[in-house]
Amino acid sequence: MKTRSWEVEVSADWETLRVILSDPKKTLPFFPYFGSIEGDVVRFKVPRFVFNFGYEFEFDVGFGEREAIYTFRGERGILTVTFKMIREKLRVTASWAGFGEALMGKPLENFAKGIAEAIKEFCSSMKCPGVKIEGESGEVEHITPETAPAFLKRLVVELGTDFVIEGRAEDGTYLSARIEGGRLKSLKVRTDKGESVIEADVPVVELGSELFEGLPLEKEFKIMVRKM
Repeated sequence: MKTRSWEVEVSADWETLRVILSDPKKTLPFFPYFGSIEGDVVRFKVPRFVFNFGYEFEFDVGFGEREAIYTFRGERGILTVTFKMIREKLRVTASWAGFGEALMGKPLENFAKGIAEAIKEFCSSMKCPGVKIEGESGEVEHITPETAPAFLKRLVVELGTDFVIEGRAEDGTYLSARIEGGRLKSLKVRTDKGESVIEADVPVVELGSELFEGLPLEKEFKIMVRKM
């Protein structure tokens, strides 16, 4: 068996982390090498290595004491990803037992690191201030360029990877964002001065404040979310 681990500090307790990890269909699309998911079958793609052959895995999720385990079983091996809280750190361990073990060191390291960094971003998003969502509507207030990325990451955790969010303030300011496959595809802003559309193709977990600089965000918005 080949194993690699990566640790990150997370700004969340175990219960928050458990909520994030309890629905892998929302988190898996942000794993490195992710290909697709249908039901309980997931496909990963790693150039030049074992998964490049189009391996499919059936997966299940288990929980222990401050620990979660994702297990992927395929015809040529078993991939295990373990999430362990150690005080304020999250340790992600990726293990492969099966065909091509000798080649899997670097892919497993990239896998564990990428997963850890993605989960870290989702943990920080759960502390996004001023958000109230029930079903497909809600309110959000005082969003800034710094907190806007966390807001979208939180919506991905709660709603999945494909949706359109629209917001309208009392002064008529209109904002919308389209998320497809966990990536921000477009951002639209309309005020009494006109409308602008920003086309993008950025994974939500990699969003920074730069894209939102200069936008009229520091208002209270009534929001609607439509799943795609």
